[in-house]
Amino acid sequence: MLDNKIAALRQKLWKKHLPLLTRQDARSGNPYHYYSVHFLDIHHHRYQLVDKLDADVLIARWDDDTHRYQHEQRISLAELDEMQAEIIHHRKFGPVNFNGILSFTLSYYTRLKYVSTLFNRGKGRVVSMFFANKELKSRDRISLLNLLVNEYIQQRPSKPNPGVTINEVTEMLYGILWYKHIRNEEFHRKITLLMKSLVVTHDLEQKDDRYFVQPKSVATIVEYEKEERRVEQQMKIQRNIVRLTLVISAATLLITLALLALAGVVDLHKIWNFIINLKPLRVLLKLV
Repeated sequence: MLDNKIAALRQKLWKKHLPLLTRQDARSGNPYHYYSVHFLDIHHHRYQLVDKLDADVLIARWDDDTHRYQHEQRISLAELDEMQAEIIHHRKFGPVNFNGILSFTLSYYTRLKYVSTLFNRGKGRVVSMFFANKELKSRDRISLLNLLVNEYIQQRPSKPNPGVTINEVTEMLYGILWYKHIRNEEFHRKITLLMKSLVVTHDLEQKDDRYFVQPKSVATIVEYEKEERRVEQQMKIQRNIVRLTLVISAATLLITLALLALAGVVDLHKIWNFIINLKPLRVLLKLV
């Protein structure tokens, strides 16, 4: 009973949002704002949304020989709802993925996924400013390798082949219209260098123009994460040592002042009044 109600809700939401998803797809030509919708049926056939036809939907099936979506067919909303869906909103700051129409609808009205994605990427940029270029390149390699491993394991509806080309990886990161982006050459050169470097370390295997994830890639990611945890632990220890040093120094100063006060060398009351009467402006003027 509950499943039927949820299915009916999903079909209602598909009917509501399909005009938007088809009107603002890759054919709109805007590389900073378009949608792509992909489906996977129980036979592991992959499809892409093409158009909405009255009460039905037009989808195209992926062809493994031509590596293109073709063989268009017309299906009902009920048939569409039975398939696993993935909606990708390609934005200027990168693609935003939704695992179904319910997730898309929630974020469409609340913008939660967009805000979260923008915050995470902004945080990554800020953090990146504090690392050297060498470490950034290492992080880029591991991030890309992690993405390829996850894509291989999950095999989402939008990813029809276990092997990937450089252009497909660029599309994964920057969208299908990446070639229209003002920094398209930069994107392509960067991905090409990173992919080639992963082949050199045997994390990927290249066959013709396609790259395949190798078992060694998992060991590489695990080793990198262990090293990151070790470095993080060392930084925590260093911070604790600095805090302890400050506490010991402050305690030593207080003990010294107390001993000098007992010996009648200094007057703690005068020192305390002097500290209280200090004003930021006076301190700045003295420093100047």
